[in-house]
Amino acid sequence: MSSATAQKRAAFSILRFLDDSLASGAVKADDVESLQVASQCIGEAFGVSLDDEQDKRAYSLAKSLPQVLDEAAAQSTAEPAKKEVTAADKEAAEAAKSRGNQAMAKKDYGGAIQAYGEAIAKDPTNPVYLSNRAAAYSSTQDFKSAVADAREAIKFDPAFSKAYSRLGHALFSIGEYAEAVEAYEKGLELDPSNATMKSSLATARSKLPKEDKADEAEGSASVAAPAGGARAAPGGMPGFPGMGGGGMPDLASLMNNPQILMQNGGLEQMMNNPMMQRMMNSMGGGGGGGMPDMAELMADPTMRRMAEQFGSSMGRGGGAGGAGRGSGSGNDNMYS
Repeated sequence: MSSATAQKRAAFSILRFLDDSLASGAVKADDVESLQVASQCIGEAFGVSLDDEQDKRAYSLAKSLPQVLDEAAAQSTAEPAKKEVTAADKEAAEAAKSRGNQAMAKKDYGGAIQAYGEAIAKDPTNPVYLSNRAAAYSSTQDFKSAVADAREAIKFDPAFSKAYSRLGHALFSIGEYAEAVEAYEKGLELDPSNATMKSSLATARSKLPKEDKADEAEGSASVAAPAGGARAAPGGMPGFPGMGGGGMPDLASLMNNPQILMQNGGLEQMMNNPMMQRMMNSMGGGGGGGMPDMAELMADPTMRRMAEQFGSSMGRGGGAGGAGRGSGSGNDNMYS
């Protein structure tokens, strides 16, 4: 069919649609004249007429314009028929994958991408080919294509841990650190002993904003108590683990902590401090029987210095070691 004939058929179908709309009363009275003028313009522009019998035989369609458009829309949204992968297709795909692996070993990343593409064309549902091409794309710094291939591989096999590793690397490389963390975490759920992903996860977490790091730490591990049993509590005073919600220290914890009491003559300083003596006298009944004013106690320079020494010593001695940071993003470039 020539393009001129196709245009006339389209114009004739439009004229028929407009005429049917006018005849059915579907058009507002104010718009009738406008549609009549439009029909006349279309007919003259394309040289077709609804009243011409020859035009009716040449350009009429068996279906109305709305029906044609509905069918076309349904076809465009329908899922394409899945390609049946034959034994010959699989053999050819494996051969192409081998060529891709050889190209990767030679750092011929363009050749690897082409070879893996040939494997994917033969067997588009094999996640290994997609994952390998993701690695090749990452090697050429085309991280967005790597993300797309890794996600497609995961779609076909959600239990393929290497695809999560390559997805995490590509996401990390484009600055999507939170998504990279998520990908590495999922990969480690499937392959808990993978040292590369563990290192990559630690590096990705180190790039998160402070608030996200806090959320990650809160969800993954609890804070260990320092030696001697002193533990910080909400509303505690800086430098004094064991501070209760009411602002008073847990004296039992302080007295049972040999590290701070013996450090820099801490015990001697504490017991010789006039404020501490007053506090001990009041607790023993020598004073008014009540607890001392902690704001007044902490205003004393010696006590404040001791509090700071306590806090710094606990930071050095009681904290858990941070996650090691690798030299790179931890990409798993070993191809399958």
